[in-house]
Amino acid sequence: MEIELISKGKHTLHGLNFYLSYFDDIAKVLPREDYCFIVGGWVRDRILGEPVGYNIDVDFLVTCDPEKVARDFAQRVGGHFFVFEKKGFIIKRPVVASVVLHLPPYRYRFDFSQVKGKDLEKAIEEDLKDRDFTANAIAVNLDDVLSIGAKQTIVFDPTGGIKDLEQGLLRPVSLENLKKDPVRILRGFRISIEKDLTLTEDFFEFLEKNKKLILKAPPERITHELFKIMKHPKGSRVIRKLYEVGLLEVIIPEFAKLREVKDQGEHHIYPLDEHTLKILEFVEEVIEERTKYLSLELLRDFGCKRFLGEFTDVELLKWGALLHDIGKPDTFEIKEGKVTFYNHDKVGEEIVKRIGDRLRWGEQATKFIAKLVRYHLRPFYLRESFLRGELKRRGMAKFWKECGDIAPHLFLLSIADAYASGDTEEEIKALLETISELESFKRSELTEEKVKPLLSGHEIMAILSISQGKMVGEIKRKLEEAQMEGTVRTREEAVEFVKKVYENILSAGGGHG
Repeated sequence: MEIELISKGKHTLHGLNFYLSYFDDIAKVLPREDYCFIVGGWVRDRILGEPVGYNIDVDFLVTCDPEKVARDFAQRVGGHFFVFEKKGFIIKRPVVASVVLHLPPYRYRFDFSQVKGKDLEKAIEEDLKDRDFTANAIAVNLDDVLSIGAKQTIVFDPTGGIKDLEQGLLRPVSLENLKKDPVRILRGFRISIEKDLTLTEDFFEFLEKNKKLILKAPPERITHELFKIMKHPKGSRVIRKLYEVGLLEVIIPEFAKLREVKDQGEHHIYPLDEHTLKILEFVEEVIEERTKYLSLELLRDFGCKRFLGEFTDVELLKWGALLHDIGKPDTFEIKEGKVTFYNHDKVGEEIVKRIGDRLRWGEQATKFIAKLVRYHLRPFYLRESFLRGELKRRGMAKFWKECGDIAPHLFLLSIADAYASGDTEEEIKALLETISELESFKRSELTEEKVKPLLSGHEIMAILSISQGKMVGEIKRKLEEAQMEGTVRTREEAVEFVKKVYENILSAGGGHG
């Protein structure tokens, strides 16, 4: 890549290709007298020589109505068109018109904003100077990109972004710009790991004095950036950095308490905060090598559930790892000289629900993470039973009934937890054997046919001459458990079983529910 300086803030780049086939379609719907500039991440990534990948985001500045261009473009390429308005103090580009196009495995997103001003070059320069980081404050003219071979492209770079990129730096355009939109602080951490860039000293000096600023950002946008960090295969590095600079506990105050628990007792080699950060690192390794630990059958749907638009259950597993012991500080006790955290799994589940609600994770994602936290100890209890030779059908059936939907995630989490707790090779081997036993039980015992209730609720009501209510559900649940355990196998046995359960309920003082 050759760079020639034309004038202050303008260069000519030689031998760099910014082209994407959809740019031709944009040129065709753009009014003849108007201009379009490609700006931000697409330009930055081409300068860095990044592969295009499957998720393609391109930002445009147009001199005409962005809504009309986006709508016409969407119609032309068969994309989904929508508009959102940015709310906030002194927003330069209040209206953003977007086009999203799914062509699996590719996902395209094109965002159009308007640039206004009589002097176009000055207007572009002002717009770029209002952005977050110099690396993102670079623009090229669409006409240049589409011209023959695009061997020579004029680049608008008023903040010195190209020089910073050459030096591997991620520098704020100005600290004032971070104040205007505090979510840019989190974005800085994310881009630094995604693009392997080093945040500059002034960024950290600013952060030291302005940590609380992040709370002015909408929770939805904070969550979006945090989930994007979790999406990175080494997102744990950023989470560790957020913790070290004190930003994580500003966003999730519950984290501050982790520093207080220095001694976790005999099963742990690290203080609680270090164990928490370590398990996230191990979870990333275990996810990477998951086929080494779990069968392909068990992993069939892993990473396929979608949450909050572009995220999956893989990110939720990482959140489960980060928050698995969040209930420990509130349950810390010393009993008979031993450190205990009784019920920290249940307490943690409730804390996660509060965090999810506060950060607008949505009901589905919150429930998923909370459930991982609630049951994160279950594989270890089953390992204890396995080592004592007491892993019975009942315990295994109960596990699949309660945790079947999160089983692969729970297994990977427990393996990472074992590594992060300093378990011996024998203990880890026993855990893997326990998982293997559970899977084998599921394959041989829990076929669809065997789990299907032998009696319906209406049949139970008819047999016992009772009306609909909670008791019917309770009896049906007990029947399903008995079927899973293998103690009830036929319809006749089921009839006798529900009669017996009903008698027990009546003799214990239960009534019609």
